[in-house]
Amino acid sequence: MRLLNITAACAVLSLAAAAAPAQAEWPEKPIEMVCATSAGSGAANWCLLMSELVSKELGTPIEVLFKPAGAGNEAATYVAERPADGYTWLQRNTSYGGYMNLPTFRPDPEQFNVAVEIEKFLYVIAVKGDSPYKSWEELLEGMKSAQEPLSVAANKPGSAHHLHLVKLFDAAGVPWKYVPYNGSGGAMRDTLGGHTDLAIGPPGIWMPHVESGNARFLFLINEEKVDRPGLADLPIPSDYGMNYDIIHQVQGIFSKKGTPKEVTDKIAAAFKTVTEGEAYVEYISKNVHVVPNFSDDLDANTKRFHALRATMKDALTEAGILN
Repeated sequence: MRLLNITAACAVLSLAAAAAPAQAEWPEKPIEMVCATSAGSGAANWCLLMSELVSKELGTPIEVLFKPAGAGNEAATYVAERPADGYTWLQRNTSYGGYMNLPTFRPDPEQFNVAVEIEKFLYVIAVKGDSPYKSWEELLEGMKSAQEPLSVAANKPGSAHHLHLVKLFDAAGVPWKYVPYNGSGGAMRDTLGGHTDLAIGPPGIWMPHVESGNARFLFLINEEKVDRPGLADLPIPSDYGMNYDIIHQVQGIFSKKGTPKEVTDKIAAAFKTVTEGEAYVEYISKNVHVVPNFSDDLDANTKRFHALRATMKDALTEAGILN
């Protein structure tokens, strides 16, 4: 009788297991990619392209949400309030290394891991086409002799754009007036409109205006010269003995801490496949500001980002942004 009972119980368990629905394989629903920038910026274009290419690789739609408000706060808070299931990503950019140090930043920075790093951006100093400053040397002389500091348009306080300017003009020893915007697009538009004297931004969004004569590049912020259209002959910091630590804008994806490893591995694998494909190679060729910089080591990426956050805290403190 006991043997019969055991046999019957095993049969019931087998039937129950057969009847239970199989565990769905990730992803089984659309993904949200949250970007702390405004539509029309260089970073926004990157978010849209990556969502399109990676959605094809993963076989599920990826919706891009632009949340530029609050110096990264709105975007990060949105992701922090979602489950750690891989269905809500946060655009990883170097600017978050600054934002997360600001007293206004609400989420715990330790909630975010860097699932993948993909590329770094180059930035230029640019002026309107009819600006009196025809070269970097003329700009520096103008900044030194101006009765009021020249206005420099850039992305939000604490952003990589802002830190580029702090370090660059500190090394050059010139005064300047920071005018913040929600993204590179607004900074470019106001400089082209004559409302600010100069701007920092990715050269890709400026290039059509440079080619038409409505804008002019004066300087490239990078450690070495680059053989890219419109950038090859631009001066760089080392040309003037300014050998400081350049904090580059790196683009990638934050996942929420606690997301299963198999999910973050799939996210990274999808991006790796995309960066090896023809569409991404074509994107690189058409975007002079983009330099491939891929890493899918979550632990190393995350450790590197939080070390960067500490470095940017020191830079913001030295600049008087933090106490």
